Amino acid sequence: MVTWSTLRTRISRKLNDADMRSYSASILLDAVNDALSAFASGHTGIASTFTLTGDGTTSVFDLPSNIVDTEAAGIVAVQWLNNKWLPRFEYFPGTDLPNDTISKTTAPVGYVLWPADQITFTRIPKDEASVILKYIAYYSVVALEADEINIPRWAEEAVVLYASAVSMEPTATKTGKVRTYASRRDAGAPEDNPGLMLSNHYMHRYQMLLLEHPAPQYAKLQPIQKDHY
Repeated sequence: MVTWSTLRTRISRKLNDADMRSYSASILLDAVNDALSAFASGHTGIASTFTLTGDGTTSVFDLPSNIVDTEAAGIVAVQWLNNKWLPRFEYFPGTDLPNDTISKTTAPVGYVLWPADQITFTRIPKDEASVILKYIAYYSVVALEADEINIPRWAEEAVVLYASAVSMEPTATKTGKVRTYASRRDAGAPEDNPGLMLSNHYMHRYQMLLLEHPAPQYAKLQPIQKDHY
């Protein structure tokens, strides 16, 4: 497992700034956290579980705060009582839920991802009953040099590339503003904003790396659901 200190050194080398004079620690820290968020939501996050405990009256529960996508993609499966897997029902604002009224015995049993950041069950979980959410979570925010970053080995290069690309954006922005007032072109065909070009190159390489490694979370982590209510 790589630490932030090690990954930061690799990012600085990629930026040809091993002594961190051109890119500050705060810029690199923002960049790596942006990279981890993008990697988690778009490819590989942390396979996680979260237990909801029923009270016999509640059918709407808050989703975990670190889920990558509360609309759908972050939820892998919902394990109901007696190891049953619940189907997800589509729901659109202004329409009725699958059940007109929700009680402890209503059927069919499933869930909808509504309202925002919450999950609604079409049957009320009994008091002290546990419902387990299997979902994809964001990585923990990196803050300290010793913080461990739990990503696959191959993804370290991807995160380095993404963070390097983002780190170069302020410089590319500054160059773009300066070039606004350029009145002549030097000999040859120079690149007007080489920082932006290199940033785009790094981001392209990041995307290519992700394409070479199929995302596991929405297929391989999906359980075989044979039993439904």
